[in-house]
Amino acid sequence: MATALSLIAEGRYALFFSGQPCGEERWSLERTADGMVATGEQVMEAPHPFPNRHEYRIALTEGWRVTGLDIAWTVGARRVDAVHRADDARWHARLESDGHVREQHGDYPTGCEVEYCSHLANTFILAQRDFQPGGEHEFPVLRIGPPLMAVTPARMLFRCAEVGGFAGALGRAPFKRYVLSLPPAPESEGYSFWADADDVVLESYEGLDTTRLWMRLVDYRRGPAGS
Repeated sequence: MATALSLIAEGRYALFFSGQPCGEERWSLERTADGMVATGEQVMEAPHPFPNRHEYRIALTEGWRVTGLDIAWTVGARRVDAVHRADDARWHARLESDGHVREQHGDYPTGCEVEYCSHLANTFILAQRDFQPGGEHEFPVLRIGPPLMAVTPARMLFRCAEVGGFAGALGRAPFKRYVLSLPPAPESEGYSFWADADDVVLESYEGLDTTRLWMRLVDYRRGPAGS
């Protein structure tokens, strides 16, 4: 991958489980000679039922399309190393755990997104779309997560539920609340989050109940490339 040239933004998310603090995620997004790269580390501790730590590196084009993802994930004595790469309209993954290697290959058509265990993934999806109040977009998605950090194809729907009701100290107005769901499952099984005018996710909730905090942006800085 190319060497990073300048900082777009960096931040820290506080993480929650059943409303209780359980860890944090520190991340940065930098511009490179051929696109962008996001790097981060996420740590979850008790009361989360599966304390874990993982590091990630996500490569993107200038148009916010994910082209690669490297993951090192540790839970207890188990470690998973996953390498994901896009090759035009194809996606390839190599997953290694406990000395065993598994590979995946599948389609990655234009308009398909990548969902990963970080709210940065939502930022990358929003950056490619324009939402008005009540507006929605549905698209194919490659979902990547535990226990193998493997790919599960699905469909995803984003709906802009409201504008302007968020009063957080970080981020730039206007603020929009989105509901994310996975058709054909009902929207009630999805979750909700707020993002700012730059599509940075500011706060999210477990499900649609905005009193059940899941994540909150507590530190945020824009760099020279993001000004």
